[in-house]
Amino acid sequence: MLNFCLQQDGLNWLRRIILGLALTGLRISELANLRWSDIDLDRGKHGMIQLVDETTQRRRGKETIRSTKSGRNRSFPIHTELRKMLLSMHRHIDGYVFHGSRGGRLKADTLRRILIRDVLEPLAEQFPTPKDEVGFRDGRLHSFRHFFCSLCANSGVSVQAVMHWLGHKESRMVQHYYHLHDEEAHRQMGSLRLFDDLSDDGAAEA
Repeated sequence: MLNFCLQQDGLNWLRRIILGLALTGLRISELANLRWSDIDLDRGKHGMIQLVDETTQRRRGKETIRSTKSGRNRSFPIHTELRKMLLSMHRHIDGYVFHGSRGGRLKADTLRRILIRDVLEPLAEQFPTPKDEVGFRDGRLHSFRHFFCSLCANSGVSVQAVMHWLGHKESRMVQHYYHLHDEEAHRQMGSLRLFDDLSDDGAAEA
């Protein structure tokens, strides 16, 4: 998807959004409301993102009051590839990080339609899905949150860290991907063959 957007005229803005979702696990509402003031590129090795729940704060003019689903503040480190992208981006006067194709605020429904029309459908033949199964063509914005969980599980990130980054005390989704990771680990261990034919005598000789 990233390469496809890069190769298409006028889709680099969508590429930035896909990368942002895939490397943070943010909900689209959280990504759409992310401000440059939430990002500290000098904190830690590659920087940190701080999400603040503002529901108990007083509204300042027409400014949107942002909220997290859990109602709690949370912070997480910035992936090195995301940091590179952030450093290359122009800072819009409104203070928000991500924008639509014409520089306007992101709207989830519009973004979903564009993702389906301009990315998923053109690439669907390259990633065919068996009949009556859910596959590439059925991907949606929330799928990148699932991708992030899978990436973390397969990269050895602890389940506690992932749930903290996502803002969950408990999460069936996170546990699901770590369960799949355990199953894959057992499958790979079962495929190891130290000897062509390991008999009892062979084991004793080893």
